[in-house]
Amino acid sequence: MSQRHIFTPDELNAYFDRICLPISGRHLTVTHLSDAAKLAYLRLLQKHQLVKVPWENLSQHYSWHHTVHVSPHHLFRKIVTENNNRGGYCFEANYFFHYILLSLGFDVYLAGSRIHRGNGEYGGWTHVVNLITIAGKKYMVDGGYGPSGPVTALPLEDGVVKTQIAPAECRLVYKVLAQNLDRGQRSWVYEFRYDAGSEWMPCYCFTEYEFFPADIEGLNLIPGTARNTFFTHKVVAVRFTTDNESVEGSSHDTGPRSPGEEQMDAEITGSITLTHDTLKWRQHGQKVVHVDLDSEGKRVKVLREYFSIELSREDQMAVKGTAADLDFSLHV
Repeated sequence: MSQRHIFTPDELNAYFDRICLPISGRHLTVTHLSDAAKLAYLRLLQKHQLVKVPWENLSQHYSWHHTVHVSPHHLFRKIVTENNNRGGYCFEANYFFHYILLSLGFDVYLAGSRIHRGNGEYGGWTHVVNLITIAGKKYMVDGGYGPSGPVTALPLEDGVVKTQIAPAECRLVYKVLAQNLDRGQRSWVYEFRYDAGSEWMPCYCFTEYEFFPADIEGLNLIPGTARNTFFTHKVVAVRFTTDNESVEGSSHDTGPRSPGEEQMDAEITGSITLTHDTLKWRQHGQKVVHVDLDSEGKRVKVLREYFSIELSREDQMAVKGTAADLDFSLHV
């Protein structure tokens, strides 16, 4: 424990302000809470994290350095104190959330994860999840994956189906992977489907083996720099939305922005996804907004209107001439 960074009470309160957590619901430590209260608090924190801290890779494209740094000090400044509604991709968002949970006194550790490639196989360790033990039971918590990711803590129970965003469902399956040469090894596979009649789609797998901060620092180099990953040539941003966020009148000119405390007092019922040149908002399993982005100006605008992310002029210029530049890539 002495080797891990612990956020101070002032820093935790700053984070609570950032995610619009009501003052009446705040706890600076969970050590005095009952097991049921710990689980309820964990799920409340995850909801606020997923809605207020977007899963995004903007630093790789809209910055002069194009570099992703994962020290807890840097992540706190980027996500909390810079007041810019920023988040990060999994090694940022989940790693940062890990330190929040650790600082609150949760029994938590990091586990490496492999993303499913869509061809029946899994890639390397390019994702990370949090494993939390409450009352002797382990839960998987993901604070940054994408629109098909879990929106609440999932107990490590084989094959138990849970609601994601209705009608979508998710589950964990404990199984031997097709790639395993050692057929005695098993992994937990997180699967998602759009409704009860759809096929299950594997998203990622993980084991219960603990990963250290040094592992995260090394593994971060792959999605941060590899040329064969979509992170380095496409802009992505995802945040979940609540039932209190209005769709009426939403377009690239008048999106919902990032919600305040009043909008947060509701369940997660949708997600907003920006993928390179398209923005989509799905609620209750239905697409309610679709915006095609044919210029950098439009993409910068939807980041402002749907995520409340303001990019400086210097940041906007950093994408010019790269593969992710809409003014370049869509008009060559």
